[in-house]
Amino acid sequence: MTKPFQAEYHDPDGKLGIEYDRRVGHFSMTDTHLHEHYELYYLMSGERVYFIKDRSYRIKAGDLVFVDRNTVHRTLDSGRPDHDRIVFYIEPELIEGACSDDLAGMLLEPFRWDVPILRLPSPEDEVLAREIDDIFGELLHPGEGSGMLLRHRTLELLLYAYRNREAGRVGNAEDGPPIVHPRMQAIVRYVNDNYRKSLALTEVAGTFRISPYYLSRLFKQTTGFAFSDYLNLLRIREAQRLLRETDLAVTEIAWSAGFGNFSHFGKMFKRTVGASPREYRRRYRR
Repeated sequence: MTKPFQAEYHDPDGKLGIEYDRRVGHFSMTDTHLHEHYELYYLMSGERVYFIKDRSYRIKAGDLVFVDRNTVHRTLDSGRPDHDRIVFYIEPELIEGACSDDLAGMLLEPFRWDVPILRLPSPEDEVLAREIDDIFGELLHPGEGSGMLLRHRTLELLLYAYRNREAGRVGNAEDGPPIVHPRMQAIVRYVNDNYRKSLALTEVAGTFRISPYYLSRLFKQTTGFAFSDYLNLLRIREAQRLLRETDLAVTEIAWSAGFGNFSHFGKMFKRTVGASPREYRRRYRR
């Protein structure tokens, strides 16, 4: 790699976004990450650590990573510099409007895999790499009908992943030494199960019999999130769900999601989502 480079495509109707990034040196995501679209991540070169929900995976060149909607995730530096990747941001409408319900279920299944990673042996990985190269070429040199072609190529990737899993051709993405110590994984799962309660770092540290300082440092090191940021993100996700699916008052939603202070809830929601809770509910229902 010589220098950073970017290329991107954004569908006019907002159903699909594709971004390519070549990054030189060491890099970790700095922002909290949670969104309502599906995300498909392909590592073209290098190595990354990918934290999804409550587990971390070491991602190699050629891996496809599937991130479900409203799932906490973040990519981290693996210790090896330089990588380039291509990411697809897929709105549900792209899939729902292109095929039957049965086929849509197949295309979305990889996002619900227990290990949401496609790692293929040769020659299947070479087929996938060529498909990605075609998409990358279209990003660099768009022509007539590029939007339609990129939409079709994206759906083909999802179908290709589903078919290879069904055919038993998927490699084990958990080979090698574990990224997260079993105790740390248990702590993350504990937070995932109890975020609606009043939960403090000192309380969790006491539950697992480690020092608060050590827990704070280890949590950040293994997930990429500060403990409080991760906890707030889980609570914001729950608040979004309640705003979409219920008619509860916003104040009641704040308490139900685990926030003890309504003002803090409003500030965190606006900072994370980009809209107030009431604006979010109106926008979603509209």
